[in-house]
Amino acid sequence: MTFFLQKKDFIFLEKRIPYAYKMVTNINEIDDKVFFDVDKVADFQDEITMEIVDTGMDNEDTVNVLGREMYFIYDTLLEQKRKSM
Repeated sequence: MTFFLQKKDFIFLEKRIPYAYKMVTNINEIDDKVFFDVDKVADFQDEITMEIVDTGMDNEDTVNVLGREMYFIYDTLLEQKRKSM
């Protein structure tokens, strides 16, 4: 499936959610958007979720600043997935 993110969000994905980023192929930047493909969408979403749990929450399971950005990316991609169905 082809997704897109704003460039700043894609850079965040690359730097902060590395296991999900490894699943990204065919990266194409147009203006301030980055389009990319993911073959195993469910696995991709799982990797984002795992990173939220691992680094996006503090010790008391409260979502931190990184977690809020990760959730934003997750929600953005989920909305695109739903619209494609």
